[in-house]
Amino acid sequence: MEFRFENPMALWGILVIFIYAARCLWKRKYLRDSFLWRRALLNSSVLLFCVLGLSRPQGGESVTSQVSEQANLYIAIDISQSMLAEDTLPSRIQFSIDFTQRLLDQLTQVKVALFPFALDGYMQMPLSSDIQAAKDLISAMSPTIATGQGTDLGAVLTNLLAQIHKAEKIAKARGSEWVTPQVLILSDGESHVPVPDSVPLSFRASSIPIFTVGIGGKQGVPIPIDSKFAIKTNLKEPSGKLVLTAAHPEIMQKLADLSGGFFYPDSFQEVSRLAIRLGQSLQIGKLSTGFKLTREFYPLFFLLGFIALFLDFCFSRWEFAIRVLIATLIFSHTSFAIEPLENEFQAIDLFNQGVSAYENQNLKEAAVQLEKSILTSLDPTVRKKALFNLGNVYLKMGEAEQALQAYQQSHDTLAPQEVFNRETNQKISDNLALLERIKEKQQQQKSKEQQEGDGDGKGKNTGKETDPKGPKRFEEEPMSEIMKQKILDHISDEERQTLKRLVDEKNKKANLSLTKPW
Repeated sequence: MEFRFENPMALWGILVIFIYAARCLWKRKYLRDSFLWRRALLNSSVLLFCVLGLSRPQGGESVTSQVSEQANLYIAIDISQSMLAEDTLPSRIQFSIDFTQRLLDQLTQVKVALFPFALDGYMQMPLSSDIQAAKDLISAMSPTIATGQGTDLGAVLTNLLAQIHKAEKIAKARGSEWVTPQVLILSDGESHVPVPDSVPLSFRASSIPIFTVGIGGKQGVPIPIDSKFAIKTNLKEPSGKLVLTAAHPEIMQKLADLSGGFFYPDSFQEVSRLAIRLGQSLQIGKLSTGFKLTREFYPLFFLLGFIALFLDFCFSRWEFAIRVLIATLIFSHTSFAIEPLENEFQAIDLFNQGVSAYENQNLKEAAVQLEKSILTSLDPTVRKKALFNLGNVYLKMGEAEQALQAYQQSHDTLAPQEVFNRETNQKISDNLALLERIKEKQQQQKSKEQQEGDGDGKGKNTGKETDPKGPKRFEEEPMSEIMKQKILDHISDEERQTLKRLVDEKNKKANLSLTKPW
């Protein structure tokens, strides 16, 4: 157990004890008749115990945790010759460039490192917050800057992980903050050497998920290259055989699954989804305290001081009655300060438990712990951070309305640090913009489903009519599967009744035609 003083400035009060001791020595020398050793010792003890109590002695243990202002993202782009294929327009490598640049436009508060690869790959740009420089380097990527051809994804990932560990060691040696990074790989998945499962599992062991984007089609296509006279021809083997390349999305899917990441197909519609996923992984962080309190000792010192005063009072020192009253008030006041202090540490523990549950993909448990932290804490900084992360959790759960409410409460909560308020409010604004786009997509999907379900056009949603008796959130919720089934059953019943009526009318006409006239 470690020992510390919460208010060490109060220890300067010991000077008062020395002054009082000097006065007692002077009084003993010149006023012996009015000097009593009992009174001097008791008064000195009272002063000492009160000073120690006011300095707030505490016992506990040190807890260290780092909070980073910017997250780390390593982007690995395949620049082998197979990426020149044009089965993904305008070409595989140009699609990778455009996809990455759009992604960087949607990410905030992130440091980016670039790792182009073909044979094994190299670190073209170390971690940097200069997003514009990263976009310029990405736009210039081509197979001509590769160290060699013949892609070996296993060697590429091994080299990349070594570069990440090297950067981590350098950062810690300099005393800088280090956050476990995320990795994004854009490739067609074509590898001349099979990738061992141990390679992506090593990323998972280091808590580094790999997000993959599979580019290209599964059908073999030729690889166009520039000839000496700026005429495009197809790549051929030395024997003259045409070289065909095909994408392997199953390899990219396996890398993502084994490392704990996610796989995305080659579509620009996936940029927003990937940005949201990366944003949720990069933004959430943990709060920490420098000292974890286990025991408070100041009530003991105030109690000892009270006992000393009481003993002096029992020896007919009625003038100390006022001191007893003052000591009692101090003790009663400070004793009630324990509960708010303990509540704050409990709120921070609940916050960290919520963050841990979020990292383990236990979203319901994360929401419960963060809500408890919000209800327990009185610190606006903790409440603002907890509300922001609660909004992230609800956003990932698909609860748009609850996420909006949490973000709004976090925005309205003012913390003492202006810089923290400004940065957190900026993140909230970015997430609210993403949330509005998600809600618009949900509304468009809902309108599309209603138009497909109402074949006669009577049930189309014009956007002006509302249900006055229904709840306000009715238009925001998608149609349930039960309601869809009821509508299908109703349509089937009407079709059966219509067919039955047509058959009856046909039989009736047939009977009338067989009847002989009078």
